[in-house]
Amino acid sequence: MAILNNYGIDFTTITENDDSVLFLFPLPTAAVSSILDELRQAGMDEESYTVVTKGEFVETPNFTDLRQQYSTVVRKLAKSELHAKIREIQWPYQIYYLGTILSVIAAAAGLLLDQPALIIGAMIIAPQASSALAAPAGTLLSDWELFVTSIKEQILGLGIAIIGAALFGWFIRQTGFVPPGLAITQIELVGVRLAPTFLSTVGAVIAGIVGAFGYTTEQSTALIGVMIAAALIPAAAATGLAIAWMAPLFGFGTFLLLLVNVLAINLGAFLTLIVMGYQPDWRTADHSFRASIPSEQQVAVYGTLFFLLVATLGTGYLTATNIVFTQTVNQEVEMTLNQPAYTNLSLSSVQAVYGGPSWRAEPTNVTVRVSRTSNRGYANLADRLEQRIERRTNQDVQITVEFTESQTVDSATPSVTKTERLLKLTA
Repeated sequence: MAILNNYGIDFTTITENDDSVLFLFPLPTAAVSSILDELRQAGMDEESYTVVTKGEFVETPNFTDLRQQYSTVVRKLAKSELHAKIREIQWPYQIYYLGTILSVIAAAAGLLLDQPALIIGAMIIAPQASSALAAPAGTLLSDWELFVTSIKEQILGLGIAIIGAALFGWFIRQTGFVPPGLAITQIELVGVRLAPTFLSTVGAVIAGIVGAFGYTTEQSTALIGVMIAAALIPAAAATGLAIAWMAPLFGFGTFLLLLVNVLAINLGAFLTLIVMGYQPDWRTADHSFRASIPSEQQVAVYGTLFFLLVATLGTGYLTATNIVFTQTVNQEVEMTLNQPAYTNLSLSSVQAVYGGPSWRAEPTNVTVRVSRTSNRGYANLADRLEQRIERRTNQDVQITVEFTESQTVDSATPSVTKTERLLKLTA
């Protein structure tokens, strides 16, 4: 009562038959965490219980002033509220895996059709947000069962997604719904997912940050799951299609992209929760990290943590080497096109499959798209790019140069005529 009076909180009490007392009082969302912490620090009986529910309307003498006092504070959920919310958003495992399969098949179809709308629809129905946010929350809440279960769901869910996309791709190839000789990497929506890049990693980290912020506040969470699924489902679909098309280098790059995105989302969410003030229980309690893990769960928890450490280090190394390769390729292409002989060319894009450690036998395919305003030939451009890139990267590369030729005529009439022609030159 002293604490509630000190904060100017209006409350009422109900005395039960066993002399226990029930306190009822309204709070702004931003005040719940601090008030609960202060009540517990004051020695609130461990046998007491707390129920937090949302009030639709409050009319008490001091509530308006109290709400104004916390109006500039981020409306962060208390730990107990966050724990309950994370548990609530988890899907039953049957629906979780079924939703994963349906979403990845829709995403695979969208990739093959080059239809962004279909991919967006697949991301809306994907259930990945629940498991992606549960692991960081479980770590900070010392709910190690939630942590292990979440990691298992992410691994099994994405593994099932890859297998489902591979079977779907194999089926449509065998039944002739797509040409057997279709160059899958030439599809635009597939080409942007050939390998992890710095920008794709940044996007995945932001998805984790937004997810953690959205689920720990009263912000709308309707679109947060879409952003998390955007980093996972298309990459899983592309990995499965690479298996169906028997393209190992493309498949390795997309699988690495998927791993990077998974780890980045979890890491982004974990760091965001810490910045928002959710400290692990074992850091504030009297016991250690090891003591916070129940003895019957220690093997599973330590095994999961070791797996995550190895996966993070391995994925980080492979991703870093690919980023270095991509930057080198971009630099060499830019330097080549800056030469006087190519002043009439404008660089449109550079697309490369995974270019990490050179343990593979097949060359790394790099596609350079340029536009020109005349039909002048550049027969030695692909050879020159190949020589320069191989000398800098010490890797065997295959260069494909695509020329887009355009001509625009502006006459006295408002009409404008434009013709385009696409030419390819490979070295």
